[in-house]
Amino acid sequence: MMFTASIKGDTESIASDAERPTDTWERRWHWWLLAIFLLAFALRAYAVVCYPAVPVTDAAHYHQLATDLARGRGFIYTDTGVPTAFRPIGYPAFLAGIYAVFGPDPRAAYWFQVVLGGITVLLVALLGRLIFGRREALLSGLLAAIYPGFIWLSRVLLSENLALPLLLATLCAAALLLRAERRRFLWAAALGVLLGLGVLVRSNNSLIVALLLLGLFVSFWKRREGRRAYLSLGVVVAVLLLTLLPWEVRNYRVFHRVVPLTTNDGITLYGAYWPPRVGSKRIYGNVPGLEDPAIVAASRAGDEADVSGYLRRLTLQRLRENPRYYFQLLPEKLFYMVAPVDWETFPHRPGTERSFNVGYALSSVLALFGFWVSIRCRVPHQWLLWPGPISVLVQTLIFYGGPRYRLPAEPTIILLASVGVSWVLSTASRRSRRMRGRD
Repeated sequence: MMFTASIKGDTESIASDAERPTDTWERRWHWWLLAIFLLAFALRAYAVVCYPAVPVTDAAHYHQLATDLARGRGFIYTDTGVPTAFRPIGYPAFLAGIYAVFGPDPRAAYWFQVVLGGITVLLVALLGRLIFGRREALLSGLLAAIYPGFIWLSRVLLSENLALPLLLATLCAAALLLRAERRRFLWAAALGVLLGLGVLVRSNNSLIVALLLLGLFVSFWKRREGRRAYLSLGVVVAVLLLTLLPWEVRNYRVFHRVVPLTTNDGITLYGAYWPPRVGSKRIYGNVPGLEDPAIVAASRAGDEADVSGYLRRLTLQRLRENPRYYFQLLPEKLFYMVAPVDWETFPHRPGTERSFNVGYALSSVLALFGFWVSIRCRVPHQWLLWPGPISVLVQTLIFYGGPRYRLPAEPTIILLASVGVSWVLSTASRRSRRMRGRD
């Protein structure tokens, strides 16, 4: 009974902390945020200076696309000059803006990503404050600053460097829209822009968009909001579509058909079930090459949109013919989704291909406590934490899992871990006061 009562008291303190402003907290809040940002910047600068990565595979392709954009050649394949939509435009355009000023040097992009990493940490803290409270916000910001998965990300040219802060900014804008009594349409427009930019940077975020819009609709419905709330949701959708429109028009002009975001869905889907192999080991995330007869046949289908359609149809046909194969691969995919190892962004010791992600392992354990506490205290709008993890799970079930593809879920892990740490600190403090009182 005492344990249950302690939990209840702690959860109530979390739920009400954001509503108890104190002058001391307010005066120190910005200084704490500045300290956390500087810590995040320093750690990411160390990663970039001491462990710079040479662009390969996806990073090399992003670099090539950005270089051509910066030189005014367009969004093309360098070797053929043929326009492409194999990747969304957002991250290459971000790199192209840097290259246009500093030249096509990845080192310049790395330093911008160091700053983006610091901003990501501040956005984690802001989201923590909007949903939980000040202590959870600072704890989550500190955890995000020292989180290895975020630190090492800055040293590689991958779209997650831009997608993560956009995702967090989107969730913050959604939280502010839900809390807004004035300027609701302004927050709705900002949310629509952020949703559109997030999808243009990383097309995998499309499911997050759908989940977030559904969550907003349900929230407005449950709170019996008036017509203005639903109009603001309409503004979100309209601005989102307007943000995507130039890319859609460009793709239609290039391929003479609707290509919503990219033309890599076919090869990604096919590679999720028949990836390249090294011996008997499947190498998920790598694109199968011309050693695969299906890829050879697909290459004769037409342009890259035709190739994507061919591989998509072939994958679905094979799975219909042998549905057991899907379930045979599922445990392996789920393992790669949750395993606390990295083979994509971390630097590795000579002779090794993987690194243990101790930050992810520890944070996941603490997040279990935080999840329990957050459910019990029923904090408003905490559903905003779940579009990222749900989208990661669905993507794994359809495609595959991995350290990079798990990143949209990791801010949620960090925020829940901060709630778990806060609960531990509150419990220890309460018991200490009780012991002193007895003495």
